[in-house]
Amino acid sequence: MAMPKLTPNQIEQIARIMGDTGNGFTGSELGHLLAQCRMDDPDPGLTKWKRLHNAFCVAVNGSSSTNVVFQFIQHCMEPSQGLNNPERYNQMRLELNKVLMLVGIEIRDDGQFYSVSKAQSLGEVQRRTKELREKLTGYGAHSEVLRCCRDKLLAQDYFHAVQEAAKSLCDRVRTMSGLTTDGTALFNTAFAVGNPYVAYNSLRTSSEQNQQNGLKEMLCGVIHMVRNVTAHELRIHWDVNEKDAVDILTQISYLHKLLDVCIIVPRTTL
Repeated sequence: MAMPKLTPNQIEQIARIMGDTGNGFTGSELGHLLAQCRMDDPDPGLTKWKRLHNAFCVAVNGSSSTNVVFQFIQHCMEPSQGLNNPERYNQMRLELNKVLMLVGIEIRDDGQFYSVSKAQSLGEVQRRTKELREKLTGYGAHSEVLRCCRDKLLAQDYFHAVQEAAKSLCDRVRTMSGLTTDGTALFNTAFAVGNPYVAYNSLRTSSEQNQQNGLKEMLCGVIHMVRNVTAHELRIHWDVNEKDAVDILTQISYLHKLLDVCIIVPRTTL
């Protein structure tokens, strides 16, 4: 994939994010990462972000390309880099993607760059958020779904809002049932007609049992059609536009409303 050209302001912002006092790399980490990427570290005594910015400028001027900045980001966002501090890793990646979306790319948690719809300004993210929320609110969307339409998710396009909304169904059923599994295994156990953890109704008649099974199958359908696809499929093969997002999020909202009326079945303890 051909990498776009970064502006000087964008390069500076990337340096500020990666050298941030609270959520950025430490000084010793920056020195180690620059050495691993074989980049000169001309001013190791400066403030962290200025030190990194100067290193970027030297590398860009030497290669006549901003690709060196992308190479450094990719090295730093390689998945194993987040093992010791996943919270910092995820926060840094989200902040970097706010800048990268301005040139039409993002870096995902597999450490690879992907194309996304290019934002013309950071204000576009707020507009996307407002417009999507207004449409969903008009449909009476559930609060659990509206929570998935935050700026930091839509900064990375509708793909991520849909993914988070699908995951919210699993999170909610785990909370209701006390189970720790995920996906279809979670729903099949939680809504089993013979020994349910969560029940949509009394399950006394065949019609009520069919409703229970129907809810379970609808939940499993979201996992198969949405959550598993967004987690494993390349973006170029499964993109999400605004219309798709509204349709999918409306369906997930309906499932949350069904969960609202479900009953938690007491478990017998010996």
